[in-house]
Amino acid sequence: MAAELKVPRLNMDMEEATIIRWLVEEGDEVKEGDPVLEIDTDKVSFELEAPADGIVRNLRGAAGDVVPVGTTLLYIAAPGEEVPETGREAAGTPAEPQRELATSAPPREPGTDGKGRSPVRASPAARRAAAQRGLAIEAIAGSGPGGRVYLSDVLEADVRRQPREVPAPPEGEPSAAGALRREKLSRIRRIGAERTARSFAEVPHFYLRRELGADRLLELRERLKERLDPAPTLTDLLALAVARTLRSHPRLNARYIEGGEMELNPRVNLGIAVATEEGLLVPVVKGADALPLRELVPAVRDLILRAREGRLGSEDLSGGTFTLSNLGMMEVDGFDAIINPPQAAILAVGRVRTVPEWREDEWVPRRVISATLSVDHRVADGADGARFLMDLQSVLLDWELLL
Repeated sequence: MAAELKVPRLNMDMEEATIIRWLVEEGDEVKEGDPVLEIDTDKVSFELEAPADGIVRNLRGAAGDVVPVGTTLLYIAAPGEEVPETGREAAGTPAEPQRELATSAPPREPGTDGKGRSPVRASPAARRAAAQRGLAIEAIAGSGPGGRVYLSDVLEADVRRQPREVPAPPEGEPSAAGALRREKLSRIRRIGAERTARSFAEVPHFYLRRELGADRLLELRERLKERLDPAPTLTDLLALAVARTLRSHPRLNARYIEGGEMELNPRVNLGIAVATEEGLLVPVVKGADALPLRELVPAVRDLILRAREGRLGSEDLSGGTFTLSNLGMMEVDGFDAIINPPQAAILAVGRVRTVPEWREDEWVPRRVISATLSVDHRVADGADGARFLMDLQSVLLDWELLL
């Protein structure tokens, strides 16, 4: 029986994907696991693989097409095997000849193998970045397995490139310097804009702000620098404290379901907001509440690195139950974050500041971090959020409470 390849649902709120390009043509012979096309979701670009050995049949969709989850993209069949009708054929429209069907794949590009593929292995993000910068992907040294080119390799090659000369405008014509220009958003930024706008419009946000005492947090980090390799960052330690504290606050680790229900998650899958050149990504540390610090630190470090290099997979970006967003390293005092649906809350933290505190008849310096908790009011109320922040502060003052 022919194997069917459909657009998979890679996360709870995924509804559609965009075909970037086909890597096979009608009638090609493939092996199970061979990449057959690249698609974009609202969070990441990745390759879909052949589900079986056989011949590519009834390939549907062209580059740029937006296709719903569950749409049949192709069949993999044995030679001469009949395959079910798909696409317009299933709707009763006369079937297209196979020759016309094959033209749904994009035309061959210079330097490709005739199936839209460059002979160089490269991530979709790296290919897009190279094309945007006018760089030949074949000329970039890849740092990945087998020489695979990542986004970071493209960015490094662009930095090393000699500056291009900009010709002076012809005499008598005004310079374009300072003129308004339009620039298309990357897909990640565009989808992010749509999702945050929808979240801000549809989710009843409320915000709780307080300063978290950070003296013990910073003292712990200094001690751990000598004992752990890699040494934990403030984001790592905050991630540990947040994940463990959420165990006792299930409403903040939940999601609202239309119809007046909420879904309580048994584990804390902690999203870490990461700024990348393509836009904001939120990779997820699965089961963060159960990880000891020695395992959490490299897990967070790996996700952040792969996010910035464009190497995240769909599993890395799905299933989050709560998000931590830290802009302290960019000297931001504090900020309000928009909830990442379908989650019910997000914690935004700013930089460490030193403030005076009146203690025992004198002013003493105290180091604090500004924290803002954004909460979906359909799932939790102000008291729920306030108790979470109180418990988080207790943990930051006495780390033995995590044990």
